[in-house]
Amino acid sequence: MIWGQIAWGVLLAGLLGFTFHRAWKWEHGSEAHVLFSQKYGKETYVFVPPTVLFWILLVFLVMFIWGFGIRRGLIHFAALAFEVLLLLSAYFVLLLLLLPFLRRWFSARMCAILWLVPAFLSWQAHALISTLPLPRQTIYLPRKVWPVIGIGWLLGFLIVIGYYLIPHLVLRVWLRKNSVPESDKEICATWKLEQEKMDYRRPVALLRAEVAAPFSMGQTKRTRCTVLPKRNYTKEELSMIFRHELHHLQRCDVDTKVFLCLCNALCWFNPLVWIATRKAADDLERSCDEIVTEDMGDQERHVYANLLLDSAVPGKGFTTCLSAAAGTLRYRLKSIMTQRKRLLGTAVLMVALFGCVMCFGIISISDTRGNFTSLILDSDTEIQAIYDGNSLDTLRWDDSALRETLEGIELEHIAGLRNPVLNGKEITFVLSEGRFVSLTDQVVIVHDYHEYNSTADCYIVNNSVDWEALRACLHIVGDQQ
Repeated sequence: MIWGQIAWGVLLAGLLGFTFHRAWKWEHGSEAHVLFSQKYGKETYVFVPPTVLFWILLVFLVMFIWGFGIRRGLIHFAALAFEVLLLLSAYFVLLLLLLPFLRRWFSARMCAILWLVPAFLSWQAHALISTLPLPRQTIYLPRKVWPVIGIGWLLGFLIVIGYYLIPHLVLRVWLRKNSVPESDKEICATWKLEQEKMDYRRPVALLRAEVAAPFSMGQTKRTRCTVLPKRNYTKEELSMIFRHELHHLQRCDVDTKVFLCLCNALCWFNPLVWIATRKAADDLERSCDEIVTEDMGDQERHVYANLLLDSAVPGKGFTTCLSAAAGTLRYRLKSIMTQRKRLLGTAVLMVALFGCVMCFGIISISDTRGNFTSLILDSDTEIQAIYDGNSLDTLRWDDSALRETLEGIELEHIAGLRNPVLNGKEITFVLSEGRFVSLTDQVVIVHDYHEYNSTADCYIVNNSVDWEALRACLHIVGDQQ
């Protein structure tokens, strides 16, 4: 089982490293390979747009409800979402601690992509959801408190989504009424020239409005636009602004802003995630500064820095803004004016993704605790047959002694889907309701005879199984002792 997870981690890490390196080469003038070129030119997002995580989680929600019914489907989905959110929070906190070192030695582009690594957990969950190894640690939340926790989390999620979405929609409506298409032929020519240099051919509306700083927004043909303030810029300044904003569009950074806002909404209860997403937004802007200024001399860098200072305002909605709040500018200006060779960091991205793959599912949520008899055998349940899982021998048993021995086995139910490989000693019970129960040293698997894989319940064994006492209650059929 672990080798499958390792192989999957190596595959995903290799794909991330390849697409990151390809995007870097495209942004630095290499021709797009025919296999990867698109009709809209070079789009240099890495791997997949980060919002794919949330779409795949929604697909899982529908699949679970469709396959298991509303109650059980919601339980399985809540367990999966818990594991994703837990790893998301832990990853962001770890990255916060490492960020000063990473910013000093590695490219801003790599630092910006590092924040997106959790987005690729969607593919991890899709491939390994029912075949993950047993969790090494569980967090116990009684099932009766799940509705309270779920409603509280949902209310917080909706409030945070509204906090981001309402200003964004207000901005869109305001722009529709108060912006005008850019009509200056020289400015439009400069815009077209920069698009051609970057080989970015998606339609983007160039607008003018009473805004404080240039920004881009929109994810579709109808909404994608770059907005300029109603002020005069030199041709040099316009080229810098357009390059910055086009790199945002080319990298699908509007999707990244949506991803970061959704991370805040999903983890609204964790203040460290809010801090992390602000740092991620800083790295997103700095990565565009990096590529725009990498071939500039000192004089051009001063011009670019003055552009940022002249429009020091926080962004609104799901937008990419040339400038930002004053608190962010210190980091960006220092990076712009300090010319220093930094490592690209492809290997760091690959190690980060591989680590996420290997850590996914290491901590899980449990919703029920008790002993074997109370959780699996009740007074109305009869044991119809018992088999030795190692030798496949049919066994006889002393029912009262067996139930008493099984009562000493403490179990904890894993709420999410697990179907681990059974190793070591094993005994299989056939129950009257058509369930099969496999007992080993580490785990108990309960499944329906007709739906062996899809409806398996997994229980972790929390104490040592007394195999001697258990064997004393069992005898091979034909054994007279």
